[in-house]
Amino acid sequence: MLLRLIVIGALLVIVALGYWWWSDRDGRVKRVEVPGALTPDVLGAPRGQWATFVQFSTPMCAKCPGTRALLLQVAQEQQHVAHVEIDASERLELARELGIMRTPTVLVLDSDGVVVARMDGAPTLAQVREALAAVPPPQDWTI
Repeated sequence: MLLRLIVIGALLVIVALGYWWWSDRDGRVKRVEVPGALTPDVLGAPRGQWATFVQFSTPMCAKCPGTRALLLQVAQEQQHVAHVEIDASERLELARELGIMRTPTVLVLDSDGVVVARMDGAPTLAQVREALAAVPPPQDWTI
């Protein structure tokens, strides 16, 4: 009986540590270099003049609607920032090409369509703003 309790306790600790590790990764901003640019034709929508959030979602994703709302809020606050949502289940080839393994995944593009940051999982407002800060202004930018 004591051995069973020890095994159950050990399993609970392992599961708790696994959950903590997994949730700690959610939304973390990673600087990435993806060769080439994502054109409006590839995205199926126009890009922002300064930056674009490209959100990969699926119909069964529980965190995708909240991520969409957050990204739309930030895009509306920031001039020249766009939000594009792509259904990964309908665009499997693109998702595979970009290494999308979970949803939501958000790619942050600069004005040329080059991926400058990536967030796997549901990001926080601070993480979204951190990713946006990684986008350099366009070279021909005038204020």
